[in-house]
Amino acid sequence: MFQFSFNLEVIRRGGFLMPFQSDRLRTLREAKGWSQQELARRAKMSQSAIAKSENGSNLPGSEVLDKLAQTLECTIDYLHGRGPDYDSPEAAASHMAFEIAQQFLTGEQLDGCRRVLSHSKAPRTAEAWRSFAEMFALAAGTKSSLGPLALLEGRRPKAMGVARHNRSKNW
Repeated sequence: MFQFSFNLEVIRRGGFLMPFQSDRLRTLREAKGWSQQELARRAKMSQSAIAKSENGSNLPGSEVLDKLAQTLECTIDYLHGRGPDYDSPEAAASHMAFEIAQQFLTGEQLDGCRRVLSHSKAPRTAEAWRSFAEMFALAAGTKSSLGPLALLEGRRPKAMGVARHNRSKNW
């Protein structure tokens, strides 16, 4: 008895099948400045699985696609060639990461970040957007770094440098 299995993740769009777009995986990974090894580490996958997915010799299943999309801060639709068309992979990375990060930002931080969104060097990860928003707030002199972003990241206030120095001299 002959058994044949073929795993093809496709999405139906306007009568056309939209298969996984391996070039979008590669260019988005590169836009974030990650190696295949770094993406594999973050997604808890093997580097060879990433390489095979990028060169098209392996079509990732739905669970793997979900891991990749979460790690790359993009949608599965984006990896299938659907959704908004961006000017570049860098713009795609910035816009999709901003969509995730904005839930953690204040109104003033959102306004500042939106102005930066179109810049070619805009942050490309949600973590970088949160960091940028915090720096923006500090530079503007509005919120301290101990606001919601610090709590979200689990940071605690540190003692001032002088107080730490004085304590070490036992005055």
